[in-house]
Amino acid sequence: MVEVAGVARAAALLRSSLTRLTVRALAVVVLVSFFYASCTTRVRPNEWGVEQRKFGLKVGIVDQAYGAGLYFVGPGAAMHTFPRELHVLEASYDRQESESRARSMGGGTEKKVAQYFERRDELLGGGTTHRVVEALNVQTSDGYAVTVDITLVYIIADPVKVARDFGWGSLYVDAFVLNTFRNSVLSTLGKMNAESFYDEALRIEALGESKTLLVGRFKERGFEVKELLLRNFRYAESYEKALRDKKVAVQLAAKNRKESLANEERAKLKQIESKGNADITIAESEVQTNIAKVRAEAELYASQTRARADKEINVAQAEAKRLKADALTQAGGRYVVALETAKMFENIDGAVMTPEQYIAFVRNAWALIGVSPGNVAPVATEKK
Repeated sequence: MVEVAGVARAAALLRSSLTRLTVRALAVVVLVSFFYASCTTRVRPNEWGVEQRKFGLKVGIVDQAYGAGLYFVGPGAAMHTFPRELHVLEASYDRQESESRARSMGGGTEKKVAQYFERRDELLGGGTTHRVVEALNVQTSDGYAVTVDITLVYIIADPVKVARDFGWGSLYVDAFVLNTFRNSVLSTLGKMNAESFYDEALRIEALGESKTLLVGRFKERGFEVKELLLRNFRYAESYEKALRDKKVAVQLAAKNRKESLANEERAKLKQIESKGNADITIAESEVQTNIAKVRAEAELYASQTRARADKEINVAQAEAKRLKADALTQAGGRYVVALETAKMFENIDGAVMTPEQYIAFVRNAWALIGVSPGNVAPVATEKK
């Protein structure tokens, strides 16, 4: 085997050079990584960033809140973060009530309820932005206790002020938020008496007063109150029973009073109906009387008119007969009578009158001189 002189030496030098280059590259990477880790920081989209400087001309908290992004932080400085999202503080008996009902149901329901609330707390912030405490026990103005299920929704508006007053992390919740929330709610809702919680207008007014008080106190410390929600309330069992009985008695009294008023109104209505019916009967009687009177007057007038007419007709007929009789007694009248008598004799055959012809002759003669024949008895004639 033939070996070239200096090849082994060149290979050794090459390996030594590569080793030094690799070490240098690793050193550079380590230094860059160390520099990046120690001198940069990232603020996420749901966070506020607050810078703290420990060395230099200006030490302490910088008067600037940083939004989401990557920032360079020099030596002796640190970037602290605060949640930018909604904070929820619940004073609730929801979980205790649900677990109590689950125990009475059995069948593993209690475990499922616990899992539900654990999952709920995790989704709502895992304790950082969501805190659940015991429901508030409000001592009312009349000496009774009302347990309220109430929720406060707020955000950090000035993270720099919060950092200066309460430091880092979630110390502000225990140091300020929880106590201020509890004291404000108890001081305002405690002005109400126990029964006023049933009055929606009074309840909303007291809750609005609590919210106004919280808005002022929270703003002074760098927070902003978004909403205050009274979700539910409950009384002690003894008071609730007494209040229920009182309400039933009041409603029963109101019912009886309204029924009495209704009966009075029905009586008034019947009285009005009776009076109306009487008025209608009187009016109908008066109308019938007037109708009968009008009819009687009409009949009287008609009979009087007919009597006058008959009288005038009779007088006229009598006058006509008188005038006719007077006319017949005159010279011309006697001539007419003779002429008419001659005409009657023309109807007689054989110069002998039958009874019928004689009766007709007499009637015609009476009619001629204006005398009513009446009922003329037939004249009996002897047979030849």
